Amino acid sequence: MSRTWLDVLLDDASIFGGITMLNHARKKAQLNLLGILLGSVALPSTAMAQVPAAEDASAEAEAQGSASIIVTGQKTEATKLAAAAAEFGNNVQIVGSQAIASSGASNFAEVAQFLIKGANIGYSPDEGEYTIRLDGGGDRDTLVVLDGVPLYDRGPALEDIWGSTTIDPHMIERVEVFRGGNSLFFGSNGGIGVISLVTKRPDGTNRVELGASYGEFNSRELWGNARFALDPEGRNSFMVYGSSQQTDGPRIFAPESYVDNVARAGGIQKYPLNRNNIGIKYLWKVDDKTEFRANGQYTQIEFQDPFPDNETFSPNRVRYPIVDFNIDRRWSDTMYTELAGYWSNPKLNNTETFAEICRVRTGCVDIDNGRRIAFGDATGRSTPYPNKGFGKDSKVGGFQERGLNFRNTFTFPKAIEVVAGVQVVSYKDDSDPVYPVDNSSTTITGLYLDARPVIPFSPDTKISLAVRTDFAKSFDSKTIWKFGFRQPIGPFYIRGNGGTSYSLPRTNELFSISPTQVGNPNLKTESTETYNGAVGFSKSFGTLQINAEVGAFRTDISNRIQGTSGLTPNTWFNNTAVTEIRGITADVDFILGKQFTANINYTKQQARLAGTNLQINETPEYMITGNVAWHSANDRIHLTLLPRYQGAEYSTGGVNNALRYNFGNYFVMNGSIAYWAGDERQHRFQIRVVNITNSKYAERYGFGNQRFGSAFIRGEIALNSPEYFYGYAFEGKPRAVYASFTTSF
Repeated sequence: MSRTWLDVLLDDASIFGGITMLNHARKKAQLNLLGILLGSVALPSTAMAQVPAAEDASAEAEAQGSASIIVTGQKTEATKLAAAAAEFGNNVQIVGSQAIASSGASNFAEVAQFLIKGANIGYSPDEGEYTIRLDGGGDRDTLVVLDGVPLYDRGPALEDIWGSTTIDPHMIERVEVFRGGNSLFFGSNGGIGVISLVTKRPDGTNRVELGASYGEFNSRELWGNARFALDPEGRNSFMVYGSSQQTDGPRIFAPESYVDNVARAGGIQKYPLNRNNIGIKYLWKVDDKTEFRANGQYTQIEFQDPFPDNETFSPNRVRYPIVDFNIDRRWSDTMYTELAGYWSNPKLNNTETFAEICRVRTGCVDIDNGRRIAFGDATGRSTPYPNKGFGKDSKVGGFQERGLNFRNTFTFPKAIEVVAGVQVVSYKDDSDPVYPVDNSSTTITGLYLDARPVIPFSPDTKISLAVRTDFAKSFDSKTIWKFGFRQPIGPFYIRGNGGTSYSLPRTNELFSISPTQVGNPNLKTESTETYNGAVGFSKSFGTLQINAEVGAFRTDISNRIQGTSGLTPNTWFNNTAVTEIRGITADVDFILGKQFTANINYTKQQARLAGTNLQINETPEYMITGNVAWHSANDRIHLTLLPRYQGAEYSTGGVNNALRYNFGNYFVMNGSIAYWAGDERQHRFQIRVVNITNSKYAERYGFGNQRFGSAFIRGEIALNSPEYFYGYAFEGKPRAVYASFTTSF
């Protein structure tokens, strides 16, 4: 059979994919000319009337240690780290606060699902559990970072803590998406990508933002922040912020998905979710070259988590405090220093009950009312799982983590730029002593160096060569590397990057012991090697700006840590077959003046175990997403449409993985219409519609078993019977309407 161009792209790592950026922080002259486009540049939906004056934006960017870069032909603000990554060949996407506000997202999963290219959501956002996955990766190789604090789950003894669920989308200033291996600066678990969130912060001015929304499922939200200066010069300033979200939640599982005895015991129920966040930030501008920032916040999220094959009642509570700080100083034109640190201590409480079942062959009698209960049927009462009872019987699982990152950038014009640093991360289990888990600290010390030489005969060519070595008692040392390059050719460019990473087994994967999960202390470290690159084009045709790019990515994951499914109990194992991920990307932006913007992007990913032809679980074969925005001439009315088509996506379970179900191939579109009132357009009314076409789809698909089913209890089906295992969908949200109002003064 002849090979197509698609086959060549999928097999050849030398074809480059992603979205590019063209400039570096030091080119402030361009910033003064072009200004800063706040919002999602790669997915444009921001009105130009909201852009501050270029000189003010330039000063603000410099004061906050930020940089200006060009994303697919448009200028936007970014951190210095993102600017440098883009300049040296990385795929970096910026999603700004205006794009997030236009989407009306009530959680970060919705932000990622509709605004981040190549992102797939794992688990179920409306249930209160989710992770973000880039370019065919899993939970452990797409790292989410909040103001420098990794939200990676270290695996407490109880069960996973979903750090991304605690994010308040209303506090996000911008999202910086680093596709391709980026563990060099961020540490382990960024092997396929890093999603770095930069939140709003004090800036020496006085300003208040308030918002509220109400919609389907009795969903209510309140949010706000206030920044204020303590002195006339604004050298000392504070911000206080907070949000509160309550919702009864949509249906997650269809009634027919429940095991009969689970349903009889009251397992069919609503899925309410509450998230509350409060925090304070401080800025001290020591002098014109030095800045100190600090933040302290506390988030609590409460949600129901019963699965339809066993749990009848399951309220969860996550408590997530974070403290972080950052100091940066520009010593001279040749030396810049950054010091950042953080502490976090997430904790989780579960209450999980299972159905009480009559196991007497002659039947049982309900002691409360004398009702006879047949053998194998639920009595209507429930019993807590061990350590997951009520009150004091609900034991805490959690971990503590501390981190410190010291980085210096040395710039020698026309010769080389060198970034050298050390990162120390220490974490330990902080669960209740009832769990037999080692709570000694795991400390990883990483030394890294990134050299960026200037080529005398081709100064526009950008090259980065970097290496990092991590040391820890749990292993002798691990060395990872990273490279990147970018070459402009008129209105075209080529760029690429590659790197390696690793992921240690989590605490619960090693040591957990429960009726449903058992750890595997023999797990090995997972390792990742990835390459990513692209060819692109950016040009203006009068008032029409077109940016386009085509690329590819190639990733191999060895010793991938995976969990079993449907067993009693389940455990974890290293898959000895290499996971091979091959993909292509295509992206086009159309910007017509200030009134119309459109983006369409396509990601195709082939993810298979070496030697097989099956797509791995929960990895869609392709995704097509877009963003279409129209703004009225007077900049008062704004219309946004966010379509997404998800290709085939599979889940596998049952005896010898005999059950396989495709829960993909669906289309869903969100949209909003907003009116901005006031002299400065500071009052905003918005109507948001989720799932406009009311598509019926599954965000996840799981497999359960009949161990609590009446037929199994009575011996009518056995553990190895085909009927013992079954599948069920985690339903996506049906059509829903929300109204919101925001104001600032």
